[in-house]
Order: sequence, then C-alpha cells, then structure tokens
Amino acid sequence: MHWWSQLAFDAAAESQAADPSPGNQMAAAQVHALVSIAEALHRVAAALEEEDGPEIVPAVPARPKK
Repeated sequence: MHWWSQLAFDAAAESQAADPSPGNQMAAAQVHALVSIAEALHRVAAALEEEDGPEIVPAVPARPKK
C-alpha cells in the first residue's frame, strides 16, 4: 500500500468515526473506491514502464490526408 492510499484510508476512517451519518459513510466508501482505482492505475503504469514494448498505437487511426 502506498503512503497516499494509507493517508486517504486513515482520513476516511477518522471522518467516519467523527460522524457516522449515512452520507459520511457513502463518502468513505467513495474514497476507498477511488483509492483502489488509483492503485490499479499505478500498477498498470508501472507494468507498462517495465515492459518497454512497442510504442502505444493510437486507439483511433489517423484519417488519411486528402
């Protein structure tokens, strides 16, 4: 776990403990989801950097010049 994800989890838990309202519980769940997404993207980026494979091909091919 990265320091920034631990910091976000701690802040969400602290906020939830201070105010256990449904809205605050939803906010804490959203923080957890966003941190999970950020960690997954970080792992993907690290894997791509290690791979040093061929250049990334654009998803949409360039239009031919007229």
